[in-house]
Amino acid sequence: MRSFGVKWQKWIEWGARLKGERGTIALSFALSATALLLVGVGSIQLAMISSGKAKYQSAADTAALAAIAPTTADEDMEDVAEKTFMANLNASERNAVTSFDVTTETGRVRSAYITYSANQATVAPGLMGGSSTPITGSARARKADYRYVDIDLWLDGSASMGVAADEAGRDKLRLLSKNDPEHKNCAFACHFPTKLVNSNIYATSEQRAHANGVKLRHDIMKESVQILIDELHDAYPRGLRARYGVARMARSWERQLALTSDMQAARDFVGTFKLAPGGNSAAASRLTPAIQTGRNTLTSGAGDGSQARPEKFIVIVTDGMQFDWNAISPGPIGSTACQDLKSRGFRVGVVQLKYVRLDGDGAFNTWVKPVYDQITPALQACASAGYYFHADNPDEVRAAFRQLAKTLEESLRLTE
Repeated sequence: MRSFGVKWQKWIEWGARLKGERGTIALSFALSATALLLVGVGSIQLAMISSGKAKYQSAADTAALAAIAPTTADEDMEDVAEKTFMANLNASERNAVTSFDVTTETGRVRSAYITYSANQATVAPGLMGGSSTPITGSARARKADYRYVDIDLWLDGSASMGVAADEAGRDKLRLLSKNDPEHKNCAFACHFPTKLVNSNIYATSEQRAHANGVKLRHDIMKESVQILIDELHDAYPRGLRARYGVARMARSWERQLALTSDMQAARDFVGTFKLAPGGNSAAASRLTPAIQTGRNTLTSGAGDGSQARPEKFIVIVTDGMQFDWNAISPGPIGSTACQDLKSRGFRVGVVQLKYVRLDGDGAFNTWVKPVYDQITPALQACASAGYYFHADNPDEVRAAFRQLAKTLEESLRLTE
C-alpha cells in the first residue's frame, strides 16, 4: 500500500509539471507570435514607406524637370511644377501631401528646387504608434543655357601700324629703302605712293616689307586676332556662342565686318584686314574721335548672356598713339570715350602693340617721342579691369591674345 502511495504522489507531481510546461509553451508561443506579427507589420510598413518615398521622389523629379523645360514660361514655372507633381500621384497620395514648395531661378540659368512632405498612412496604427509616418524629400533641376557673346574687334588701321613689328625688322626696312628717291631710309609709316625704280622699291613700305620677309605691326595683329578667334572657338563645345565683328580705326571709325556667328568667315576676314588706304593723310591715327564714332553706333552693352541679350565685348587693338598732323594734338588715346563705353555696359579689352622706338626718324622725334611714356597708362585706363594686355614682341603679342581669350572665357564660364 505504501508503494502505491509513493507512485501516486509521483504521478501527481508529474501532472503538475506537465501543466506548468504547457503554460510556459503557450506563453512563449503568444510572445513569439506577437513578435512575428510586429516584425511582419513593420516590414510591410517599411516597404510601404520605401515605395511611397520613391513615388513622391519620382513625382518631384518629374516636376522639377517640367518646370525648367523650354516650353515653360518663367512666370509659369511654379505652377507647372506643382501640377506635374500632383498629376504623378494617385488620389490618396495627393491627399497625404502636407507641403509643397518651389524655388525658381530664371535668366541664362534656369533652375527649380522643390521640397515636399507627406504623411504615409500606417497599416496598423495601434501597433505602429500612430496613424501615419512622415515622408520628406527634395528635387532640383538646373540648366545653363548657351552663353552668347558679341566680340567686336576694333583694329587700328592707321599708318603707324605699318611699322616693323620689332627692331630687327625696323633696321632691315631702313636698309631696303636707302635707294628710295621719295622715302630714303624710311621705316616709319611710309604709305605715300612711290615710283618702282628697282627691285627694292615698292609702292608702299608694306609691299617692300612683305616682299622681303619683314613682319609689320599689323601683320602680327592679324595673326594674333585669329588666335583669339581660334581660342574662343575651342570653347564652343562648352556652350560658348560668339559672334565677331570688325571695325577699322584710323582717321575715322569704319565698320568692316558686321557681327557674324560664322567663325571661319570672321577669321578669314581678319586675315585680309588692310590698313586705311590713301597714304598718311587718310591713314592718320585719330583714335579718340574714332572710338567716339564707334560708340555712337552702339546700343547698350548690358546683357545677361542669353541669345536675345548677349554680353558684349569691345576689343581694341592698337599701338595707342594718335596723330593727324595739325588736325588733332599728337598723343595717347583719350579716356572719355572709353569710359563711356564701359558705363554703357560694354567690357573693353585693350591689347597694346609695342610702339617700336624709331629714334633718329624725324617724325618719331617730333611727334611721338615727347608723349611716348604716356601711351601705356592711357591704354590701361581705357581697358576694363583685368582686360589690359601689353606685348613687346611678336611672340608676346600672340601670348597676350591667348591670355585675352582665356580671360574672356573664364568670365563667361558656364555652370556645369
